[in-house]
Amino acid sequence: MSILYAEDEDLTRVNYANYFRRFFKEVYEAKDGEEAYQIYLQKRPEILILDIDMPKLDGLEVALKIRQTDKTSRIIMLTAIIDTQKLILATELNLTKYLSKPIKRDELKNALNLSVKQFYDINTKIHKTIKISYDLIWNCEREDLSFKNKIIKLTKFERRFFRILTSKKNHFFSQEEIIIFVWGEDALLDYNPSRLKNLVKRIRKKLPVDCIKNLYSLGYKVDQI
Repeated sequence: MSILYAEDEDLTRVNYANYFRRFFKEVYEAKDGEEAYQIYLQKRPEILILDIDMPKLDGLEVALKIRQTDKTSRIIMLTAIIDTQKLILATELNLTKYLSKPIKRDELKNALNLSVKQFYDINTKIHKTIKISYDLIWNCEREDLSFKNKIIKLTKFERRFFRILTSKKNHFFSQEEIIIFVWGEDALLDYNPSRLKNLVKRIRKKLPVDCIKNLYSLGYKVDQI
């Protein structure tokens, strides 16, 4: 996934941008609200972190412009001063979090994890059912898989696997992305390469068609019609 971080204080922006690169494929930086909005239009990042007090456009103005056409991207707002009126406006913008500065790393990390989860949840529920083949159907609301109207029993972790792979059509997800989504970020600390392989192997045995594709350099995807 990609993230945009808008902060007018240069040293703070550079330090946090380096931190975000540990977790995100693409990290975009903006020094003011106008630049942030232009980068958003060009790059369409899934997650945005906006400082509420920025030159040219403040964070809320950027979020308001984005929300006119985009209801799915996740926005985290940062502020050094709690302003009641701005808080009221922020509640109308479907923000993921409103964090006070200076930012605590654990709060920021939790907000990022929540943003990723919300993004996948929203995008899968836009399409209630996904056709993997003409007879193999993934139901996004119920999170179940059926073949010719007969439910295929999946475990909790197998459902999470399908949930992430169906969240973007014909998109390869890296092993790291899948592991974090299925088992949580701590699973990377005790990484077992056979864990994901065994999960995929068990799922494939349950499927009437081989719809799970794997490329070593890219990861896994599920073919969709």
